Amino acid sequence: PPPAPPAPFPPAEPDFAGAGPAAQPRGPRPARPEQEPRERRPEEPPPGRATNRAQMFILAGIAAVLMAGTALAIIFRLMHRGETESPETVSRLKDLNIGVDTPPPGWSRDDDTRVKVGSPFVLAYRRKDPEAYMAFGASEPGKGRTPRPSEMKGEMMRAFPRLQFSEFRVETGLETKWLGEDINPELSLKFRAQTNDGLFWSGEAYAVAHKGFAYYWLSWCPEPDFESLKSEFAAFRGKFKTLELRKDWKETQSNVVDYKGDKVPYTISDSEEVWREFPIAEEKDPDLDKLLRARLTRKGDRHAIPEEAELRVYILDGAGEPAEVARKFAEDKEKERIRELNPDFSPPTFEVLTDRELGDPVTGNVPKSAPVVRLKSKVNESTNAARLIVASGLKVGDKIVVVRCWCEASRRDWFETKLVQIASSLR
Repeated sequence: PPPAPPAPFPPAEPDFAGAGPAAQPRGPRPARPEQEPRERRPEEPPPGRATNRAQMFILAGIAAVLMAGTALAIIFRLMHRGETESPETVSRLKDLNIGVDTPPPGWSRDDDTRVKVGSPFVLAYRRKDPEAYMAFGASEPGKGRTPRPSEMKGEMMRAFPRLQFSEFRVETGLETKWLGEDINPELSLKFRAQTNDGLFWSGEAYAVAHKGFAYYWLSWCPEPDFESLKSEFAAFRGKFKTLELRKDWKETQSNVVDYKGDKVPYTISDSEEVWREFPIAEEKDPDLDKLLRARLTRKGDRHAIPEEAELRVYILDGAGEPAEVARKFAEDKEKERIRELNPDFSPPTFEVLTDRELGDPVTGNVPKSAPVVRLKSKVNESTNAARLIVASGLKVGDKIVVVRCWCEASRRDWFETKLVQIASSLR
């Protein structure tokens, strides 16, 4: 049969006048013709204009609402910044056994200052008129032991160069208690400092230890405002309280190390494990019986050269009161050292110390069984030659045992309590 006729072409879409151009066939299948360009009438809206305009109004409204909400949130946060602590801060302070009330009016949290002062400070606040700052810190220097005053002072003073306090003067013994603890006079400071821009500032710094934690306070303001703000600093400081989450905490005691005599029976005891024994075979002194050395490095300064103290035990013939024999022997040995150091130096003079011992309190329960004498030597020609000397004596049979230990006079606050502890343990 003959092939069926092709299907008719679909009619072209009418133009605005209702008639479209004739379509032309293309190949075996028809193709839809393109419309001829024409001009739009003035009263005719552009294609899709009405729809796009509505969408634009909707999106603009949504954006306006979101922006307004964001702005309100920012304003609210700025207005209430510092009035309450975030959950992260509350948790952190709980870990440090500390609670804090809301700051006084006019104060707000200041993370920029907290970053500037650095560790161990964990909170910082600021007020704008008059300008003032406060930082609170906490650390746990050693598991199971009370933080040492030297450690706390080092950590507290670390903030001063970070604040660009290039020159400062410190007065001690400002306050006596904080957080229910007595403040070591060396850790209760009022300071006056100058920054690199020439401005002068006044402030306070405190540190106390409680249940294994060290706590720090630092507040400062321009010098003319200090007198009017110091009561506000004190009120703010009082808002920090210990939470007593460590009621069962007890300090772990160090092992006591005993050193016994080789020539005669005596014992000296190191209550903190800071001394190490060295051989005496190469020493030329026939009276020498034992040689110990202690080396200490400040916490946080691993690359520093250790500071050293030395202890020597001598066995002497003769009679006399042991403490007086020990003192004279220690002075004679020091005079001999200065002569060997420089024959042109004048002999050293000695001051008997009767004031408070410097250095960290010694832990342990070793009894003080022998009286000690504390001497500070002075060499006119050399301040570096001065020494702190601690000596004790004990009568054993027809011999007198003399303990003589020393450190540089400038390192008295490092070693004095340790020298007194081991010298007084002679028995």
